[in-house]
Amino acid sequence: MRRNGIVLLAAVAMVATTSPAYGGGTGTRLSNYMASYSAHASIPAWARKYNMNCSGCHYPAAPRLNATGIRFRWAGYRMPEEMGEKVDVSQVSNYLAVRGRMRYEYSKTESQPVSTSAFTFNDATVFYAGALGRNFGAFTELEREPSGEVELQANVVGVWGKERSYRGFRAGQMHWLLRDGVAGFDRPTGIRTPNPVNNPVTAAIPFRFSADQLGVEGFLVSGRNRLSVEVLNGIQVTGSGDPPDPDTDKDFAVTDQLLFDNAGSGLTAVGYYGTIKGLDPLASSLRSHFTRFAISANKIVNRFEVLGGFVYGKDQDLPAAAADVSGMGYWVSGQYMFPKSSLTVFGRYEFVDPNTDVSDNGSTRVVGGLVFPVGLPEYLRLALEGALDFPQAAAALNRTGLTAELMLNF
Repeated sequence: MRRNGIVLLAAVAMVATTSPAYGGGTGTRLSNYMASYSAHASIPAWARKYNMNCSGCHYPAAPRLNATGIRFRWAGYRMPEEMGEKVDVSQVSNYLAVRGRMRYEYSKTESQPVSTSAFTFNDATVFYAGALGRNFGAFTELEREPSGEVELQANVVGVWGKERSYRGFRAGQMHWLLRDGVAGFDRPTGIRTPNPVNNPVTAAIPFRFSADQLGVEGFLVSGRNRLSVEVLNGIQVTGSGDPPDPDTDKDFAVTDQLLFDNAGSGLTAVGYYGTIKGLDPLASSLRSHFTRFAISANKIVNRFEVLGGFVYGKDQDLPAAAADVSGMGYWVSGQYMFPKSSLTVFGRYEFVDPNTDVSDNGSTRVVGGLVFPVGLPEYLRLALEGALDFPQAAAALNRTGLTAELMLNF
């Protein structure tokens, strides 16, 4: 398993080093952004503000971002060339947006006589976000989940500098990386997020890249590159990053994101060091430590994309003086968007080994599907996705899942 991970890591690095240079010049204006893709911003409120369509910031379909959308987000929810300009905040419609997602889900476990089949209202979300003043922006997301719980994400961002070189900070409850990264750490094209970043990659500590956290980030953008350092509250024993965190220890992350081109090809590399308290209820003061390293890269050529990512994790100082646990995971994917309809078909292969010192305890997932964006003034998206899960353990059963999703933003 370790050899597979090393081979994939080398392949990802090769994609990164052989990709052509980013094509945006220092004098790029809004019209140039619109030339590559009929333009848009990341939520419908921003589309209304700029009088644009969805495909300008999304490839191949929202919410997946291209380079224009990524740079818009980096600059504090404004076009980079607008940095330092006064923002009109009087139009509420430029900041307020709503999203709803309804799903049909089917699943069947091998050798089991009963399958599940259900329609669900997956979530309803209200966004209030955008640039504020000359140097600030804010993002607020209030989401009602299928369980009935309400999740809140709220953070403020500040940026200072010029279009091609600026610095800033972000603070609050936020997507600390997943949903805010490049090349596999953005939102997935389909419905499911790859297991290596959406679920724990080790057997001991339930850390997930997908868990939002409360903290502060400082970043520096130079041309096509964004380097950031984050100080975060960390996770609870459940794996959640929601406050309050029962311990006072802070986690630390260093992330570098590099864009290759205007389509959104790029590279993300991240290192994370964390502390968690309370894994052992009989030794509540015990602090365990963990590290995570990840790299991902993608390349888009015309309407075809290839993407690969690798994650490594190590857990230390575990309860009952247990041995350190190392785990790894990777995923590779490909997709093609048909030019006239914008229909995208995709496939993905994933593998997670939660303990590399134990044989046959990994799990493989194969995913395939299609996404069809429907052109309203704002955005309607249809998606269909199937997944096959193949656990390696002798007693584990294979599982088949099918999900159809209707997503509406306005």
